[in-house]
Amino acid sequence: MADEVNENIFLVNAPAGSGKTTWIRQQVESYLLRNSKDNILCITYTNRAAEELGRDLEQSRVYFGTIHSFINDFIGSFFSHKEIIDLYWEVYETQIIERIKNTEQKETWTEGAERYKEKYGSLDLDTVRSNINKISYNETPFNSLLYGGLGHNDLITFTKLAVDRFPIIKKKISDKYQLIFIDEYQDTSAEVLHIFYTSLVGKKSKLYLLGDKMQQIYKNYNGEFEEKLETFNRSVNLSINYRTTPKIVDILNYIYNDEALKQCPYEKNSNDTMAFSPKVLIVSDVEKAISDFRKTYEDALLLYVSNRARFYDIGAGNLYDAYNKMEKYQFWKKYSAVDVMTKDEARINDALLSFLFIVDQIIEYYLQECYGEVFRNIHEYYMYFNSEKYIVEKHRDKKTIKTRLEKIKNSYVDRATTIDGFLNICFKEEFIEEEIYCSIIEDDDYQLVKDVYIEEVRKLTNYLNDPRVSTQHGVKGESHDTVVFVADNSSNPAVHMSKFFEVWSEMNITLREFDAFYYRYSNMIKDIECTMGIKISELKAKSYAAVADMIDTVLKRFISENENNPYYIFLLKPKMEKYKKKKNVTSAKACLNEGTVYGPLCAYRLFYVGCSRARKNLLIIINREDVKNFEDKLYEKLKDCGFEVEY
Repeated sequence: MADEVNENIFLVNAPAGSGKTTWIRQQVESYLLRNSKDNILCITYTNRAAEELGRDLEQSRVYFGTIHSFINDFIGSFFSHKEIIDLYWEVYETQIIERIKNTEQKETWTEGAERYKEKYGSLDLDTVRSNINKISYNETPFNSLLYGGLGHNDLITFTKLAVDRFPIIKKKISDKYQLIFIDEYQDTSAEVLHIFYTSLVGKKSKLYLLGDKMQQIYKNYNGEFEEKLETFNRSVNLSINYRTTPKIVDILNYIYNDEALKQCPYEKNSNDTMAFSPKVLIVSDVEKAISDFRKTYEDALLLYVSNRARFYDIGAGNLYDAYNKMEKYQFWKKYSAVDVMTKDEARINDALLSFLFIVDQIIEYYLQECYGEVFRNIHEYYMYFNSEKYIVEKHRDKKTIKTRLEKIKNSYVDRATTIDGFLNICFKEEFIEEEIYCSIIEDDDYQLVKDVYIEEVRKLTNYLNDPRVSTQHGVKGESHDTVVFVADNSSNPAVHMSKFFEVWSEMNITLREFDAFYYRYSNMIKDIECTMGIKISELKAKSYAAVADMIDTVLKRFISENENNPYYIFLLKPKMEKYKKKKNVTSAKACLNEGTVYGPLCAYRLFYVGCSRARKNLLIIINREDVKNFEDKLYEKLKDCGFEVEY
């Protein structure tokens, strides 16, 4: 029941600038002093966040790390037990058999089979079974099912299954840790939340989920845990904004539009420090407006919603197009092409870009003659590199390694080198780890990217390393004295900024209500797809005929349940009315396009986050063409919000 509060499980709202990291560190320090025998667990979204939280803290009784690190280091101790290995076979046996038989004669699978035979003598089910004596984490996106290796996503899914099947794992978690923090809960998968919730509910140990739903960026979290979240203790609220001036705090509160989550400005922050009041420019020439502003504020942080045009502007358009076509980065997936191209925490799910970004850093160190850093990176990221071949034991090793690195460097800086050509050089020079190399080239999506020039990777990394330019898909939590946010649209990821502005101009939006409507709509689409066995996008006229009645029934029910909902009225009603007049595959698919709701919702979040990253001075730039049909209403809304508006 939603009214039964779990007193030991806390949901802590921690909006932008609320001092979340400082608060967690204070709780850790205080608890350790008061409880000399207890242990603390801090799960962070990134390794960088784990390092920041743990800096200068006594860590013998505290574990700071990502969920993958924790599973590998702690729960992984169970993964050599027979019962866990039996579960592995229960889950993956069918896939392993498909891999062994290779009835489709996939060339890459054939090559993988030959490598397996070289190592173990033969490839059959009994041989594979006898050689898997432990389930392991690959530390890469790929599964290595023949070897018992799980990639990033499957590690979490399999761990949830194991925890539910064997409650002793839950007991070990609650016995070991008396205080657990999960940072950025809004981007944490429901599977991870389930693992810790079921481990601690009703126990003496305390669990804190910290984050801000407005800052949810990825589609890791699918809304499945909403009912449970309602039962969490909400007595802790980080309501002071230590980052921004009072005027910007007022704007953030207006956008959030939730009294329960209202922030108060820090008493030492003053509007007097602002060079200008928060301002919106509605212009016909966005780039000219940016250029003119930066003549005065050259150190301003420039924020973009990443889209195709932006990547072409920086010289990485073909790389973006290739990634944007990949099945694994389509709209309905957890991450988009923009995510993996611009965010460290998303990029770990892509072996190719992970490898190339690390190489870019290594080459930079090599060019600067920082050879210690070259070797440190090669050995730190051993899962990507054949590090044993890059160890200096004798004087002649230096010459051999330098020759190899010189060839790799020359290939990387050569404008005529393709990604495929560069990987071949890395493999020839025994630089890239063989399993990673094979996993990359065996991936069907690799065909889309292999002919892109490596120069586009260099241009992308140079762009991301510019401290004055960022994307709304950049590092979470960044702030700057002066921020320019270009509020434009994007197709993938779906950011419908214009539609958000239109809806916002007509009604008062709240995240709680918008989120709830989106989850209802998204779940309806998933239910239909589950019943059909295919994606909505795959529907054709012939296949639609067989499911038309089912879809019609589901849509009628959804309309009946939501016809008075303002989000339905503004976002879906026109499409539904068109469908009622002419029921066919085209009109049905238009009603079942998740981006219709998700796009404006994502824009709402990004608009808030963009504003929140300014400490003192905030400028929003909007293309007049995008808002011309409701410009007057938007003007009034922005004025009410607290902005000065200029044309």
